[in-house]
Amino acid sequence: ESEIYCSQLLRQRRGFPLFVPGPQQNLPEEYQRTGVSIGDVGRVTTDGIFDFFFNIYLPADHPINASDVPEGFCPLAPYARRDLVHLNVDPGNYVAGPSVQSVDLDYSSEYVFNLSPHGAILALPHGAHVEKLENLQNIRQYAAENAENWYRYINCARGRGLANGSLYLVTGSEKSRSWGMASFNNA
Repeated sequence: ESEIYCSQLLRQRRGFPLFVPGPQQNLPEEYQRTGVSIGDVGRVTTDGIFDFFFNIYLPADHPINASDVPEGFCPLAPYARRDLVHLNVDPGNYVAGPSVQSVDLDYSSEYVFNLSPHGAILALPHGAHVEKLENLQNIRQYAAENAENWYRYINCARGRGLANGSLYLVTGSEKSRSWGMASFNNA
């Protein structure tokens, strides 16, 4: 299910759609309150969960990083607030794969769609808030300088065995207080 969901919604170019969007209970309480944030380094599991490792903007001893960071870790200087874009997505909005077409969008409590044999949809009854870092120059350079050390830490100390290219550095997020999701195959 998560594979269909992710592959369908990735085409909408609104970031990586997590099939299990909430923070995992094994993470620090502060992380559970805030969820995925700009600067988070992690991977997306086959179940569609963001597997958080550390945040590049926070000191090693910050409660979110909990001193569990790569050897020699030094946080990146904070980004300028002017480089952060905030957008609000209207209530009743949705994100759907290309095989889903809306039939009725009257902002009532119902969503009605025509469906192809396979696809995915994310309904946002209360809308969403988007944060997106526009100036990526510093974050790209920092990642290039540190990626080898990050992989070593994640594969050895954290035992994940990640292949090159399977690590994510978050540059934006879309969060909602309520959502509904569906994926379907051979419907």
